[in-house]
Amino acid sequence: MPTRLFKTLASISAAILLASCALLSCVRDHAATRPAVNGAVTVKVARVGFDQDLGSHYVTLIDQSGNRSLDIVIGPEEAREILFELHGLKPERPLASDLLRTVVERAGVRVERVEITGLRDQTYFAEIDLDGQRQPIDSRPSDAIALALGVGAPIYVKASLMSAKAGAPNTGPAVARAAGITVQELTPELAEYFSLPPGRGVVVADFEAVQAQSGLRRGDIVTAVDGRYIRTTNDFVKAAASAKRPLVLSVRRGGHTISITLAPAATTAAAH
Repeated sequence: MPTRLFKTLASISAAILLASCALLSCVRDHAATRPAVNGAVTVKVARVGFDQDLGSHYVTLIDQSGNRSLDIVIGPEEAREILFELHGLKPERPLASDLLRTVVERAGVRVERVEITGLRDQTYFAEIDLDGQRQPIDSRPSDAIALALGVGAPIYVKASLMSAKAGAPNTGPAVARAAGITVQELTPELAEYFSLPPGRGVVVADFEAVQAQSGLRRGDIVTAVDGRYIRTTNDFVKAAASAKRPLVLSVRRGGHTISITLAPAATTAAAH
């Protein structure tokens, strides 16, 4: 009996070893067919803004060091989609990026990465790499970025493009930080989505961990601080510096206005 058991275990071990070798071989073969990320750098979406002088929307991508950036002019609908994905906002009806993500998921494939690959005739080009597919899919940068944000896939930019500024605005939306919260100016698209007049409120872009306990979320629209209306990022900084502690924010979220009292530990942070 022990001998038979030993032989059985040996057979199972051998089968597992063969299967593992076969799987490793498949992974290596697949890796060999995947395009290498040569001459490209990892980036993240820093902001989506509107340039008043040019009358154009744009998205700003920055590398991990924060020293290099790339501005790409995009359409108003694409700006709205990227902004919504960036802040985790979901409209009542699915956007084009939601549809594309659903199609990819239903097809049983995974978005490995997207890359901004080139610039020709003042137009940027991008590619989407899907798991198991040898040929990347051509895409507009805005669609590729929105999809990557939706599925959590990495975004790359060809390194030589990081200094290319042709056709892109050089200025970004106003950003400020106070009381441990980073806010950004409200774009026309978000103002329309939240049924707010342009220039009424600022968008919460980031905040310290302690603020999560207060119920604050990225994408919240701060319309007032202690009853004082906020129209610009500068208004937010001034209000945060002069208001009583703890700060009480009026926040627009999902079509409703709620009140959030910030954690005392965060309200002591100096505005800058």
